[in-house]
Amino acid sequence: MPEGTPIQPPNHPIWADLSSPDLDASKEFYGQLFGWESELMGPPESGDYTIFRSGGKSTAALMTTMGGQMPAVWRAYIYVTDAAATTEKARAAGAAIFMEAMDVFDNGRSAFFADPTGAAIGLWEPRNMTGADVMFEPGSLAWIELGTRDLDTAKQFYKTVFGWDSKTSEGEMPYTEWQLGGKSIAGAMPLGPQQEGVPANWLVYFAVEDVDKSAAQVQELGGSVMVQPMDFPGGRFAIAGDPHGSAFGLMFLRS
Repeated sequence: MPEGTPIQPPNHPIWADLSSPDLDASKEFYGQLFGWESELMGPPESGDYTIFRSGGKSTAALMTTMGGQMPAVWRAYIYVTDAAATTEKARAAGAAIFMEAMDVFDNGRSAFFADPTGAAIGLWEPRNMTGADVMFEPGSLAWIELGTRDLDTAKQFYKTVFGWDSKTSEGEMPYTEWQLGGKSIAGAMPLGPQQEGVPANWLVYFAVEDVDKSAAQVQELGGSVMVQPMDFPGGRFAIAGDPHGSAFGLMFLRS
């Protein structure tokens, strides 16, 4: 049974982890960028699963790419109460299942699949590890965002699997907000010609106090800035890449 209660309700984003070909280099990069400390939690067969913490609170995790069989990428996870049942629901809705629901030691159960548009996302059914201890504060998970070439199909899929409603703001760059109970919990944007060759994906954003300062620090630490800092109605954001090419977002949210 869970030792605690997740800080978000079911079907809400709750966790993110990074697969990296060089754990020490990734610990150094993100430790300097976000002030994260790291704690080894799993044995080698788990990919040396390592928890990132900020002020003692879990924020995200890191694991090895395990012989090059996994891409170096940030992955988002949704909190569910039954990973096996949700996986079956996703399969029936057209998902490609990468990993069936399985126990992760006594921490919880996990599954992983790609939606019908090709974007991969994970499930987390908590037991002893409930997910992020903190969100929306500097150095913690703030937002996840789907990039896809078939938003209509994605809207139907995520409504079916997680009960997400969608609210789209029209304009020069239409933006969709996924909502639970009227609360925006994630976003989505169509991939356009400028993203030719970029597969459908979920991008993970972390909160920072100063997007411009953090973007500059990414470059100083050997990473790259893919989308320069810019304002949006709720704050300011940028998209960066770590030294191994793993994309992630930086976000400042106005209160």
